[in-house]
Amino acid sequence: MERKIPQYNPGWARLCCVALLLLAALPGCSLFVMAGKMIIGDPLQPAQFKAMTGVDLSKGKHRVVVVCTIPAVVDEELSSLNIDLIEGITRRMKIAGIDVVNADQVARWVDDQGGVIRDPNEMARAFDVNYVAWIDLQSFSLREDVTREQNQAHLLRGRTQGFIRAFKVEEINGERVALSAFDVEFTTTYPPHQPVSEIGRKKLLFQQDFIDRICDQLAENFYDHRPRIDM
Repeated sequence: MERKIPQYNPGWARLCCVALLLLAALPGCSLFVMAGKMIIGDPLQPAQFKAMTGVDLSKGKHRVVVVCTIPAVVDEELSSLNIDLIEGITRRMKIAGIDVVNADQVARWVDDQGGVIRDPNEMARAFDVNYVAWIDLQSFSLREDVTREQNQAHLLRGRTQGFIRAFKVEEINGERVALSAFDVEFTTTYPPHQPVSEIGRKKLLFQQDFIDRICDQLAENFYDHRPRIDM
Protein backbone atom coordinates (compact mmCIF):
# COMPACT_ATOMS: atom_id res chain seq x y z
CA MET A 1 0.00 0.00 0.00
CA GLU A 2 1.33 3.41 -0.95
CA ARG A 3 1.96 5.63 2.07
CA LYS A 4 0.56 9.17 1.77
CA ILE A 5 2.84 12.00 2.79
CA PRO A 6 1.04 14.87 4.63
CA GLN A 7 0.90 17.96 2.48
CA TYR A 8 2.69 21.10 3.58
CA ASN A 9 0.26 23.74 4.85
CA PRO A 10 1.83 27.22 4.50
CA GLY A 11 -0.99 28.90 6.47
CA TRP A 12 -0.48 26.68 9.51
CA ALA A 13 3.28 27.11 9.29
CA ARG A 14 2.96 30.89 9.28
CA LEU A 15 0.65 30.76 12.29
CA CYS A 16 3.17 28.64 14.23
CA CYS A 17 5.98 31.04 13.34
CA VAL A 18 3.98 34.04 14.57
CA ALA A 19 3.17 32.26 17.81
CA LEU A 20 6.82 31.36 18.38
CA LEU A 21 7.93 34.94 17.68
CA LEU A 22 5.39 36.30 20.17
CA LEU A 23 6.51 33.82 22.81
CA ALA A 24 10.18 34.61 22.17
CA ALA A 25 9.48 38.27 22.89
CA LEU A 26 8.31 37.46 26.42
CA PRO A 27 10.91 37.86 29.19
CA GLY A 28 12.20 35.06 31.43
CA CYS A 29 9.90 32.28 32.48
CA SER A 30 6.87 34.05 30.94
CA LEU A 31 7.77 32.18 27.75
CA PHE A 32 7.06 28.83 29.35
CA VAL A 33 4.01 30.07 31.26
CA MET A 34 2.44 31.48 28.12
CA ALA A 35 3.28 28.36 26.14
CA GLY A 36 1.60 26.24 28.80
CA LYS A 37 -1.54 28.37 28.72
CA MET A 38 -1.71 28.08 24.93
CA ILE A 39 -1.59 24.29 25.20
CA ILE A 40 -3.68 23.49 28.31
CA GLY A 41 -5.31 26.83 29.21
CA ASP A 42 -5.29 28.66 32.55
CA PRO A 43 -4.71 26.46 35.60
CA LEU A 44 -7.71 25.69 37.79
CA GLN A 45 -8.26 27.90 40.81
CA PRO A 46 -8.81 25.77 43.96
CA ALA A 47 -12.26 25.88 45.57
CA GLN A 48 -12.32 27.99 48.70
CA PHE A 49 -14.41 25.34 50.46
CA LYS A 50 -11.76 22.71 49.75
CA ALA A 51 -8.96 25.03 50.88
CA MET A 52 -10.67 25.71 54.22
CA THR A 53 -12.06 22.24 55.00
CA GLY A 54 -9.81 19.84 53.11
CA VAL A 55 -12.90 18.25 51.51
CA ASP A 56 -13.14 17.95 47.72
CA LEU A 57 -16.87 17.84 46.98
CA SER A 58 -16.29 17.24 43.25
CA LYS A 59 -15.18 13.66 43.99
CA GLY A 60 -18.85 12.85 44.64
CA LYS A 61 -18.27 11.21 48.02
CA HIS A 62 -20.31 13.78 49.94
CA ARG A 63 -23.93 14.70 49.25
CA VAL A 64 -24.91 18.37 49.45
CA VAL A 65 -28.17 20.30 49.65
CA VAL A 66 -28.30 23.97 48.61
CA VAL A 67 -30.65 26.48 50.23
CA CYS A 68 -30.92 30.25 49.89
CA THR A 69 -32.53 32.93 52.05
CA ILE A 70 -33.19 36.52 50.99
CA PRO A 71 -34.36 39.69 52.82
CA ALA A 72 -38.12 40.19 53.10
CA VAL A 73 -37.94 43.49 51.20
CA VAL A 74 -36.31 41.71 48.25
CA ASP A 75 -38.81 38.84 48.41
CA GLU A 76 -41.66 41.31 47.91
CA GLU A 77 -40.19 42.45 44.58
CA LEU A 78 -38.50 39.25 43.39
CA SER A 79 -40.36 36.39 45.04
CA SER A 80 -38.61 33.72 42.95
CA LEU A 81 -35.05 34.96 43.55
CA ASN A 82 -34.19 32.39 46.22
CA ILE A 83 -35.46 29.51 44.05
CA ASP A 84 -33.61 30.89 40.99
CA LEU A 85 -30.37 30.95 42.99
CA ILE A 86 -30.90 27.44 44.38
CA GLU A 87 -31.54 26.11 40.86
CA GLY A 88 -28.61 27.94 39.29
CA ILE A 89 -26.07 26.98 41.96
CA THR A 90 -27.30 23.37 42.11
CA ARG A 91 -27.01 22.99 38.32
CA ARG A 92 -23.43 24.29 38.30
CA MET A 93 -22.48 21.96 41.15
CA LYS A 94 -23.88 18.96 39.27
CA ILE A 95 -21.89 19.87 36.17
CA ALA A 96 -18.77 20.02 38.36
CA GLY A 97 -19.38 16.45 39.59
CA ILE A 98 -20.83 17.26 43.02
CA ASP A 99 -23.57 14.96 44.38
CA VAL A 100 -26.27 17.52 45.14
CA VAL A 101 -29.98 17.28 45.96
CA ASN A 102 -32.27 18.17 43.04
CA ALA A 103 -33.32 21.83 43.09
CA ASP A 104 -37.00 20.99 42.48
CA GLN A 105 -37.03 18.78 45.57
CA VAL A 106 -35.53 21.59 47.65
CA ALA A 107 -37.98 24.13 46.22
CA ARG A 108 -40.96 21.94 47.19
CA TRP A 109 -39.58 21.53 50.70
CA VAL A 110 -39.00 25.29 51.07
CA ASP A 111 -42.57 25.93 49.89
CA ASP A 112 -43.89 23.44 52.47
CA GLN A 113 -42.10 25.43 55.17
CA GLY A 114 -43.93 28.58 54.09
CA GLY A 115 -40.79 29.90 52.37
CA VAL A 116 -39.13 30.64 55.72
CA ILE A 117 -36.01 28.76 56.84
CA ARG A 118 -34.21 29.79 60.00
CA ASP A 119 -32.21 26.78 61.13
CA PRO A 120 -29.80 24.55 59.14
CA ASN A 121 -30.72 21.71 61.49
CA GLU A 122 -34.08 21.63 59.70
CA MET A 123 -32.25 20.83 56.46
CA ALA A 124 -30.06 18.24 58.19
CA ARG A 125 -33.16 16.38 59.38
CA ALA A 126 -35.12 16.73 56.15
CA PHE A 127 -32.43 15.58 53.69
CA ASP A 128 -30.01 12.65 53.69
CA VAL A 129 -26.89 14.76 53.08
CA ASN A 130 -23.40 15.32 54.43
CA TYR A 131 -23.37 19.10 53.98
CA VAL A 132 -25.88 21.95 53.90
CA ALA A 133 -24.75 24.83 51.67
CA TRP A 134 -26.58 27.93 52.87
CA ILE A 135 -26.57 31.12 50.78
CA ASP A 136 -27.69 34.03 52.98
CA LEU A 137 -28.32 37.18 50.92
CA GLN A 138 -28.29 40.37 52.97
CA SER A 139 -28.96 42.81 50.11
CA PHE A 140 -29.87 42.78 46.42
CA SER A 141 -30.43 45.68 44.01
CA LEU A 142 -30.52 46.22 40.25
CA ARG A 143 -30.44 50.00 39.84
CA GLU A 144 -27.46 52.29 40.13
CA ASP A 145 -27.46 54.57 43.17
CA VAL A 146 -27.71 58.11 41.82
CA THR A 147 -28.59 61.54 43.18
CA ARG A 148 -31.31 63.78 41.82
CA GLU A 149 -28.66 66.12 40.48
CA GLN A 150 -27.26 63.34 38.31
CA ASN A 151 -30.70 62.76 36.77
CA GLN A 152 -29.77 59.23 35.68
CA ALA A 153 -32.66 57.12 36.93
CA HIS A 154 -32.40 54.59 34.07
CA LEU A 155 -28.98 53.15 34.89
CA LEU A 156 -28.66 49.47 35.80
CA ARG A 157 -25.95 47.98 38.00
CA GLY A 158 -26.48 44.87 40.07
CA ARG A 159 -25.19 44.72 43.62
CA THR A 160 -25.55 42.02 46.24
CA GLN A 161 -23.88 41.11 49.51
CA GLY A 162 -24.23 38.21 51.89
CA PHE A 163 -22.66 35.08 53.35
CA ILE A 164 -21.84 31.62 52.03
CA ARG A 165 -22.13 29.12 54.84
CA ALA A 166 -21.73 25.36 54.87
CA PHE A 167 -22.69 23.02 57.69
CA LYS A 168 -21.44 19.47 58.16
CA VAL A 169 -24.22 17.09 59.11
CA GLU A 170 -23.37 14.68 61.93
CA GLU A 171 -25.38 12.45 64.22
CA ILE A 172 -25.11 13.33 67.90
CA ASN A 173 -27.08 11.41 70.54
CA GLY A 174 -29.25 9.91 67.82
CA GLU A 175 -30.14 13.27 66.27
CA ARG A 176 -28.86 14.77 63.00
CA VAL A 177 -27.35 18.20 63.58
CA ALA A 178 -25.65 20.78 61.34
CA LEU A 179 -22.24 21.97 62.54
CA SER A 180 -20.59 25.07 61.07
CA ALA A 181 -17.77 24.11 58.67
CA PHE A 182 -17.40 27.06 56.25
CA ASP A 183 -18.34 30.73 56.50
CA VAL A 184 -17.25 33.50 54.10
CA GLU A 185 -18.69 36.84 53.07
CA PHE A 186 -19.27 37.74 49.42
CA THR A 187 -20.08 40.84 47.38
CA THR A 188 -20.99 41.05 43.71
CA THR A 189 -21.13 44.13 41.48
CA TYR A 190 -22.22 43.76 37.85
CA PRO A 191 -21.01 45.30 35.63
CA PRO A 192 -17.94 45.97 37.79
CA HIS A 193 -16.68 49.13 36.09
CA GLN A 194 -19.73 51.18 35.10
CA PRO A 195 -23.53 50.88 34.90
CA VAL A 196 -25.47 50.19 31.70
CA SER A 197 -28.45 52.05 30.32
CA GLU A 198 -31.84 50.43 30.75
CA ILE A 199 -32.91 52.02 27.50
CA GLY A 200 -30.53 49.85 25.51
CA ARG A 201 -31.02 46.72 27.58
CA LYS A 202 -34.28 45.48 29.04
CA LYS A 203 -34.36 45.15 32.82
CA LEU A 204 -35.50 41.50 32.82
CA LEU A 205 -32.61 40.50 30.56
CA PHE A 206 -30.15 42.37 32.77
CA GLN A 207 -31.68 40.79 35.87
CA GLN A 208 -31.13 37.28 34.48
CA ASP A 209 -27.54 38.10 33.51
CA PHE A 210 -26.89 39.36 37.03
CA ILE A 211 -28.41 36.28 38.67
CA ASP A 212 -26.27 34.07 36.41
CA ARG A 213 -23.19 35.99 37.52
CA ILE A 214 -24.11 35.52 41.19
CA CYS A 215 -24.68 31.78 40.67
CA ASP A 216 -21.27 31.45 39.00
CA GLN A 217 -19.50 33.27 41.82
CA LEU A 218 -21.23 31.40 44.64
CA ALA A 219 -21.10 27.92 43.11
CA GLU A 220 -17.38 28.24 42.34
CA ASN A 221 -16.67 28.35 46.08
CA PHE A 222 -17.38 24.61 46.11
CA TYR A 223 -15.33 23.30 43.15
CA ASP A 224 -12.09 24.07 41.33
CA HIS A 225 -12.66 26.42 38.40
CA ARG A 226 -11.01 28.58 35.76
CA PRO A 227 -10.12 32.12 36.88
CA ARG A 228 -12.83 34.61 35.96
CA ILE A 229 -11.93 37.80 34.13
CA ASP A 230 -14.38 40.71 34.44
CA MET A 231 -14.53 42.80 31.29
